[in-house]
Amino acid sequence: MSTDTTRPPSLLDLDDHALEQNVAELGSPSYRAGQIRRAVYRRFALDFAEMTDLPQALRTQLSQRLRVGPAAVVGQQTSGDGSTTKLLLRLDDGELIETVLMRYDPFGKRRPRQTVCVSTQAGCAMGCTFCATGAQGFRRQLSAGEILLQVLTIARIAAGEAVADSDSLADESAAAADGSAGPSGLTNVVFMGMGEPLANYEATSAALTRLSDPEAFAMSPRRITVSTVGLVPGMRRLAADHPQVNLAISLHASDEALRNALVPVPSASLAAIVATAREHVRRTGRRVSLEYVLLAGINDAPSQASDLARLLRGLNGHVNLIPINPSPGVVGARPSRSAVLQFQAALETGGISTTVRVEKGRDIAAACGQLRGDRAPAAKAGS
Repeated sequence: MSTDTTRPPSLLDLDDHALEQNVAELGSPSYRAGQIRRAVYRRFALDFAEMTDLPQALRTQLSQRLRVGPAAVVGQQTSGDGSTTKLLLRLDDGELIETVLMRYDPFGKRRPRQTVCVSTQAGCAMGCTFCATGAQGFRRQLSAGEILLQVLTIARIAAGEAVADSDSLADESAAAADGSAGPSGLTNVVFMGMGEPLANYEATSAALTRLSDPEAFAMSPRRITVSTVGLVPGMRRLAADHPQVNLAISLHASDEALRNALVPVPSASLAAIVATAREHVRRTGRRVSLEYVLLAGINDAPSQASDLARLLRGLNGHVNLIPINPSPGVVGARPSRSAVLQFQAALETGGISTTVRVEKGRDIAAACGQLRGDRAPAAKAGS
């Protein structure tokens, strides 16, 4: 599909200097740029008409040269338990991507969380055999603005729910320094949707900067996680540029041959990926997460868990076990609960911290590895 070149550029793709330059060219004082940023990142305005603290004339001028959004939501589904909402978004050129809001109830000392899972590419070139996105192949990179637009679209939903729950929306200054929920109610962002974030590094990095910018979304980087299949150069850049952002590495195997079969990414060996993970911990002081999708009869044997424990020994990391979420066209069957627990026990016996990931949105194909972005528009479901 052809891109609509008649549409003005997105404000979300502009850095602060470019936004200030646009404001200056319209003859307005520089503080108007700050008002625009607050309207977008604190009140989640997706149209200049919503920025009522700006003069009407300026709003009209801005709308003629820039836009914010909104994203075209062509499908929306909510899981049966109400914990997960998935949006199918149509971009300017007709590409479809998916983004997900996950709601977590308080547990023990942990406060309630609302996490948005964003896509960084339309499709994916990594070709993981058990992933629905990988089965589609790569279509194109997303811009930083298209990544941020997903967060803002979800933030509007979360903010509405926060109002419904509390009868009042927190003041925009409540985006706390410790990263607790700000005015949207969002607490976390995970780059775990469609695509490989580190294969789209510049856009991913720009989005991370804007998300953690105190003058923009003001989210603590410690509440942001970037997931990768193990692109070593990108992992090193992430540690240098965003040392407080969490890193999650998809391993899925404990030996080279099986890893290459499941994750056919020629950029680095399993040994090099684990070595870079150790380097990441030394440079950042942050624990890494290791993601391991369990496939029945392929990588779920206790002996393979013992091999994985030896590979990871001494690494300050935590293994997230993810029983495969089956999708059409992907390889692998879901292991039994007993097989999952045996694998977990073998890892723990080997001294490795591990949990089985809490599943969200499996019934609406919104769980790990299920995002496709090519479905016909889904009927709105749930409440």
